[in-house]
Amino acid sequence: MPPILEISGLTAGYGPLEVLYAVDLPIEQGRITAILGPNGAGKTTTLKVAAGLVPARRGSVKLRGEELLGSAPRSIARRGLCLIPEGRGIFPSLSVRENLKLQSKMPRAGSLKEVEEIAYARFPRLGQRRKQIAGTMSGGEQQMLALSRALTTAPDVLMIDEISMGLAPNLVEELFGVVTDLARAGGTIVLVEQLAEYTLELADHVAVMAKGRVAAFGEPDDVRDLLTDLYLGRVDGAEAAAG
Repeated sequence: MPPILEISGLTAGYGPLEVLYAVDLPIEQGRITAILGPNGAGKTTTLKVAAGLVPARRGSVKLRGEELLGSAPRSIARRGLCLIPEGRGIFPSLSVRENLKLQSKMPRAGSLKEVEEIAYARFPRLGQRRKQIAGTMSGGEQQMLALSRALTTAPDVLMIDEISMGLAPNLVEELFGVVTDLARAGGTIVLVEQLAEYTLELADHVAVMAKGRVAAFGEPDDVRDLLTDLYLGRVDGAEAAAG
C-alpha cells in the first residue's frame, strides 16, 4: 500500500536561509511516525511546509497521491491534513466551549453538540471546564483542548508538534496514551518530539533528522543508537546526514 502522506525531495527555508535539504518521508496509514532529532534539525519546519505555513522551494508533499504544495493552509486542512502546532494552537481568550464552537464551523467537523460530545468523552476534564477561559487552564488541559479541536475534524493525517512541551510526566503519559489509542483505531499520526525515550516506545516508524536532512528512517530499534549519538554529541549533524 502506498504511503497516505508522501514527502519527497522537500527543500525549504526562511529568506536566504535554507533549512531543509531534500527531505524524504513516507507516512503509512494507521501508524505513528515520529520525527526526532536535536534542536534546529528541521523537524518543525517539515510539518509547517506540509501544512502550507512555510513555502517549499523544491519537492513534493502528496496526500493520498494528490499534491498539496502550493495550496493554502485552509485548503490543506480541508483535504484532511491537520497540524497541532508547537504552543498548542488554541484561542486563549475564549472559553473551552467557544473554542469548540469555532471548530464546529470548520469543514469536516460536525455540529457543536457533536464536537462537544467528542471532546468531553475523550477528555472529561474539559467538560468540567467548558465555561472556563482556555488561557487560564493548565498547560496539560490546554493541550487536551488543542487535541480535541483537531480530532473533531476527523483528519486523515494528524501532525503534532511537541505535545509534551512544558507538561508534567503524568500528563505526558496521558496524552501519549490518547495518541496511541488514535493509532490503534486506524488514525495516522506524525509526531515531532524532544522526549525521545517516550516516543520510541510508542512509534511504529522513526525519522531521525539532523541539519535539515533525514539521517535515518526505520523502526525504533533501527535508529536508537544513532539518535543517542546525536543527542550526546558523539556524531554531529553533518556526519549523521551523510552516513
